[in-house]
Amino acid sequence: MNRKVDMGGLFMEQREEVNIKEILRASRMGMWRVEMEEGKPPRFYADEVMDELLGIDREITPEERFVFHRSRIHPEDMRLFQEYSDKLTEARTEIVYRYIHPVSGAMFVRCGGERDTSVTEYVAVTGIHQDISETVRIEKEKEAERRLAELNDSLRKEKRRQDIYYKELLDIENCGVLAYTMPGHKVIHMNAEALRMYGIESVEAAQRELGPLLRQVYYPDSEVLNQLKKLRNEDDMVDYECIIGKGKANECHALAKTKVVHIPTGERAVLTTFVDVSDMVMLKNALHCAEEGSRAKSSFLFAMSHDLRTPMNAIIGYAELMEAHWGEKEVTTNYLQKLKGASQFLLALIGNVLEIARIESGKETLNEAPWNLMKLEETLDILLDGEISRKQLTVNRNVNIRHANVYCDALKIREIIMNLLSNAVKYTSEGGKIVLDIDEKPSARDGFMTLQIRVSDNGIGISKEYVPYIFDAFTRERSSSESGIIGTGLGLRIVKSFVDLMNGDISVKSEPGKGTCFTVEISCRKIPEEELQQQMEDQPENVSLAGRRLLLAEDNGLNAEIAMTILQDADAEVELAADGKIAVDKLQDVPVGYYDAILMDIQMPNMNGYEATKAIRKLTDERAKIPIIAMTANAFEEDRQAALAAGMDDYVAKPVEISELFRTIMKHLK
Repeated sequence: MNRKVDMGGLFMEQREEVNIKEILRASRMGMWRVEMEEGKPPRFYADEVMDELLGIDREITPEERFVFHRSRIHPEDMRLFQEYSDKLTEARTEIVYRYIHPVSGAMFVRCGGERDTSVTEYVAVTGIHQDISETVRIEKEKEAERRLAELNDSLRKEKRRQDIYYKELLDIENCGVLAYTMPGHKVIHMNAEALRMYGIESVEAAQRELGPLLRQVYYPDSEVLNQLKKLRNEDDMVDYECIIGKGKANECHALAKTKVVHIPTGERAVLTTFVDVSDMVMLKNALHCAEEGSRAKSSFLFAMSHDLRTPMNAIIGYAELMEAHWGEKEVTTNYLQKLKGASQFLLALIGNVLEIARIESGKETLNEAPWNLMKLEETLDILLDGEISRKQLTVNRNVNIRHANVYCDALKIREIIMNLLSNAVKYTSEGGKIVLDIDEKPSARDGFMTLQIRVSDNGIGISKEYVPYIFDAFTRERSSSESGIIGTGLGLRIVKSFVDLMNGDISVKSEPGKGTCFTVEISCRKIPEEELQQQMEDQPENVSLAGRRLLLAEDNGLNAEIAMTILQDADAEVELAADGKIAVDKLQDVPVGYYDAILMDIQMPNMNGYEATKAIRKLTDERAKIPIIAMTANAFEEDRQAALAAGMDDYVAKPVEISELFRTIMKHLK
């Protein structure tokens, strides 16, 4: 009887053991035990299912099993597994790692274990080893679907953001931009400046009236219209002058460039950029003289092209590169920075063309400020690469400056170099060579250095008879029909005027057929080391206007939006007044100290910036002393003096340099 009971119990135990094994095998779960004893190799014990999961199909020793298991852990997970193993000697823990099965390949394993505290002679750890590859696969598929959906949504949002970003970027440019498909004549974009120049309220309105808009443009050179018509069948580019809305209230004189491009959809499109030059006194005088038959003055627009074509080429060139690399954030950001630099230089050039008349009348002044002469390299990189590459010129640049930080009129020095280089590029044949040397020479004056600029080329050269007239405006040794080069020499006239203004010297050596060399020497005051150190300490690394409340007086909605965004990004609170009267009323309606400063535009309706400032300074309490900073497109020195005379504390010219704006504001905040 007892014998039967024993046999039954044994049968039940064996059956339970079989069931447990099947359950473990179905769950892909094996059991293991590792023993580590000082002075001996680690021992790895496993049940039958564990050996199947490890891929062991023969009898091996515990020591061999340990080595086998470790050798098949995925190399990228080995460090993580080692950290897990070290923790097991102290506390219960789990890990998910990859194990390379000799037959099935890589599998995901969940492994958990804990130390057997009943063993004291050596370290013993027991645990489970479960194949969770199928679970991981399913989860990965779900995760992939979710991430794909998120990615698609993110891409849609990013495209919308980019569209808005590029539209806003174009809207703040100083030049007008109009793009439409051809032959479909669907407007791709028309920025704010182009809408203003054409007198149109919106892109939708431009689409409806595109035909009449294009027909209202007048071309002083009748051949230009034929050149533009050729673009219907040819991928080419045309530079020209035009008058938009001639005889109407919105009449606008412009320098333009039209080019055929291919947009991502594969369609051909016409891209035109315009620079409004209507307010240039010399342009109006030139057009007036041209109508009277003055040959010299009628060539003024070509002189303008001489100075403006370089940055215009950079603007449209980088715009095309942005289009070609749309969506490549790092690449397009680089092109945007260069496009911005070219736009700023274009604006500066327009100002300098106006200053020709000021030079002649004796009104031109120097605007000397601290500057690093090594920044000249940046100007050259932005503006000259395109034309140099096109003509396959070799340009050697040698800059040897020991005292780079000086007081100087940086804009005028940059334009001197740009005009000399531009002249060299124009008069040097394809494959020619140009050398730019910028050297520091000793000065007889203490605390000064002499900046020597030498531009030499192996171009067509200048005759000895013409050299005395080389710096006269609107003169050329040979006509364009003789030389094949269009230009008037206005650039050299500007160079000579600026060099004279800075009490410098300029000389020229040239020989027909062998080239020309211009040498300029300008004396600059070096910035003392202690003053340079103080400037670096005074320059805030990260500008924050947190807790500051500013009142912005600006009637132009686009300019107001830009200024408010810049200031709010620096954590300032900004309130807007649409004209000077509103600004004065707002200041009077709040307690003393409510506003920290006022940014004041000059040209505003109802009450301009000068009048508003004078009204504020007449207030009878502390509000009369609030800092007022002019922020205006009136960019000449007399405009700055007028702002200070009206009672303003400082002056920032538009387009605003963000760093200069912050520096000026911080200077006047208590």
